[in-house]
Amino acid sequence: MKKKILLGLSGSVACSKAELFVKQNSEKYEFKLLSTYSGLNYLSEQFIKSNTIYSDWSELTGSPHIELARWADEIIIYPASANLISKISFGIADDLLTSTLLMFSKPIYICPAMHEEMYMNSQIQSNVLNLSKNHYIVGPRHGNLDIGDKGLGRLIEPDELLRILNKLNGKIIVTSGPTYEEIDDVKVITNKSSGKQGRALAVELSARGYEIVYIHAASIDPIPGLNNVSFHSSNDLKNKILENIKSTEAIFMTAAVSDFTVNKSSGKISRSNGNISIEFEPNEDIIATIKSSHPEIKCIAFSAQVNDELSFNKINSKKVDYLVINNILKNKFGSDTNKVSIIDQQHLIFESEELDKNEISRDILNTLEY
Repeated sequence: MKKKILLGLSGSVACSKAELFVKQNSEKYEFKLLSTYSGLNYLSEQFIKSNTIYSDWSELTGSPHIELARWADEIIIYPASANLISKISFGIADDLLTSTLLMFSKPIYICPAMHEEMYMNSQIQSNVLNLSKNHYIVGPRHGNLDIGDKGLGRLIEPDELLRILNKLNGKIIVTSGPTYEEIDDVKVITNKSSGKQGRALAVELSARGYEIVYIHAASIDPIPGLNNVSFHSSNDLKNKILENIKSTEAIFMTAAVSDFTVNKSSGKISRSNGNISIEFEPNEDIIATIKSSHPEIKCIAFSAQVNDELSFNKINSKKVDYLVINNILKNKFGSDTNKVSIIDQQHLIFESEELDKNEISRDILNTLEY
């Protein structure tokens, strides 16, 4: 028996992808189509003519929102506009589609599609984060947008949505941002990592259908729709990885882990004490430790260097699978661009141009076949 999918459409030029998704999978799934009023404006005449698309209560009899919700095995909003996301987040039911969503008792798949400025608006981010507690947020990804722009907000492709529905891809941990090693109860040692490269990798992997555990520094923002876990110190980071390591396929160790720790003093060290000395101790190599105890997990380490050396000694000492190298003197912490080299334990396997970190993420994942 075919799985029954209720496909929700909203006002976006990306509705063309929904048309393709239905066309490619009509033999695999039984579809019913619900659209917002604005969504109808973005569907082709041929698609409207070839399919029954409901958008108004008057087109059906009885209590269609109840009947449709009970009919569906899955509900997918593809594409989900900012307006529809906001309505779902606040429980607004002012049309047939939103009323049906409130009747559905299982998580729904919500696939955002909009311009980057709109998607990154603080209210939309809050709404998406709220929805992610009970629903599946799928994408968006970085790519080409309307009017020739490029940014984060592109609807995922039909084949990517299909992989997500079939749960073909596994679980991946991505770490991101700086660690904080406490000197006393007030002061810390940290670094200038912005977490942008790790964030970009997590977003791109999620758009490709992987289950992502995003373990990020507490000082940087979570990613709506992912399993977000925050950390403070390097030891905290290690523990959070180990707490989430079950069934993990790969770890992208993008977090900038402090090379040193200190013995913390209680209270607050006062400047009235005069000059002080702080004794640094070499920190544990977290990814090397994890690879040693979990050799079955593919481990991708990241090395922020002050030169372009291909650090084969480093990758062999860590015994990880791949090392992604970048020169922080040329592409400084916090930059929106990066240039990387990827090595395995014997060879240089990829070298990028200087590109936006979202595009770098795509190159890294394509090289590593994710």
